Amino acid sequence: MAKAKVTIGRSEYIALPQLGVGRVEAKLDTGAYRSALHYQKIALRVTDDHEELVVTFAMGRKRANIVFRHFSRVIVKSSTGQRTERFLIATAVQLNGHKVRTQFTLFDRSDMKFQVLLGRKFLRGRFLVDAGKRRVLG
Repeated sequence: MAKAKVTIGRSEYIALPQLGVGRVEAKLDTGAYRSALHYQKIALRVTDDHEELVVTFAMGRKRANIVFRHFSRVIVKSSTGQRTERFLIATAVQLNGHKVRTQFTLFDRSDMKFQVLLGRKFLRGRFLVDAGKRRVLG
């Protein structure tokens, strides 16, 4: 028997424990394939045997530098049809007792209302979005 999906609103408070973020409001976007995460600063560091991605996140009062050894680059097509290359990382998302490891593209969302966007890859098979509601899970 299929597991029942949890109904959530068009925005929800989440935690990103591996990034040290205890609470941030995320927008749920059924039109976006991948999730996106705002970064403050990003740098690629090359060592003798590998590349590292050094990312500065600033969410609320929390500011952290996180080093990713596992990342890739992907081409993302915006709603306007513009294609850009972005870094892709994976991290855990906690949503009211539900912990999901998902991928995020890193994007400067400083001119947008939400620093975190959760797309269809995160939602698929787990959640239903009620676009008429916000913060259903608290």
